[in-house]
Amino acid sequence: MSHERRSGLADFFSQNYGRLVEYVRGRLRDRAYMSGEDIVQDVMLNLLGRPDILAPIADLSAYVFGALRNRIVDIYRGRDEDTISLDSENEHGQSLFDVIPDERFRPESSYHSESLRMMIFRLIRELPEPQMAVIVETEFNRRTFRELSEEWDVPVGTLLARKHRGLNAVRRKLEEVNG
Repeated sequence: MSHERRSGLADFFSQNYGRLVEYVRGRLRDRAYMSGEDIVQDVMLNLLGRPDILAPIADLSAYVFGALRNRIVDIYRGRDEDTISLDSENEHGQSLFDVIPDERFRPESSYHSESLRMMIFRLIRELPEPQMAVIVETEFNRRTFRELSEEWDVPVGTLLARKHRGLNAVRRKLEEVNG
């Protein structure tokens, strides 16, 4: 696997880990004995162990959340497989620790991540107020569209469209900057 692909997966995993665990925990309420973290780590390990890992994934976030949803469905169907520890090695002698590099000790990576985060925040602040408000409330304040719809007296579909348009505008501007 190329270093660039590993780094991209590592960035996605580290930036979205909390959201992924929350997603799993929210769907396994009656399965309290299961750890959301274990399931997320298991799915990520399976993703990294795919034979076609170099094949492009159009939307990594959608792919991972879909894989998590499928794993949760498997659990409810009773096909509960043992989760894999981060230290356990695959048939090639690699563990998840070997595959995902530790980015904490790379200053250039930390600087790049921080500057990208600041640029995203700036771009969100430049959005029209309705788009910015929906993004801030759903992504940072963890509010649901239903809550916002009731509070703001705006249909859920309108809120979804505002968020979609806002995120697309931010994405386009980032692509222009990063060329």
